[in-house]
Amino acid sequence: MEILSKRFLLRGSIVLCLGLIFLLPHCAKKEKESVSAPDFTLKTLDGQEITLSKLKGKVILLDFWATWCGPCRESIPHLVHLYKTYQKNGLEVIGMNLDRGDIETVRRFAKSMNIPYPIVSTPEEVSRNFGITGLPTAVFIDKEGKVREKIVGFNSVVLTAKVVDLTSEKP
Repeated sequence: MEILSKRFLLRGSIVLCLGLIFLLPHCAKKEKESVSAPDFTLKTLDGQEITLSKLKGKVILLDFWATWCGPCRESIPHLVHLYKTYQKNGLEVIGMNLDRGDIETVRRFAKSMNIPYPIVSTPEEVSRNFGITGLPTAVFIDKEGKVREKIVGFNSVVLTAKVVDLTSEKP
């Protein structure tokens, strides 16, 4: 009788382990759901209006930055390169400036850096809606208008990989 109980326990343990082996990977693969990007309408430095929701169908990189931020200054030439390289693939970059005060300082800075993409002066409410806690922060929005990733800090390899990934996705 004791041998039968041990065999039953052994078989039960094996079945349980095999079940977990097959079930756990499916639990781990559950991706976190993307959320729709909070919409905004803001004016660029040259007076044009940008409404985020009207850019649906494109990959959007929102670059939250400030003129006084060293890593932000370092990231801008790379963002300019990404914009020029991937714009034909549907990439839009929007510079979300967080400087407070004289907008002329931001205009001069943008001109000195030859920034070709639009720059907006970002109200606190917009940066709060995107959960910005540090600079620079890149927020990636896919072609369907969903926030796909938020990257705090500057890493050219990670930014490039994300742009390539999102611009190559089929809608």
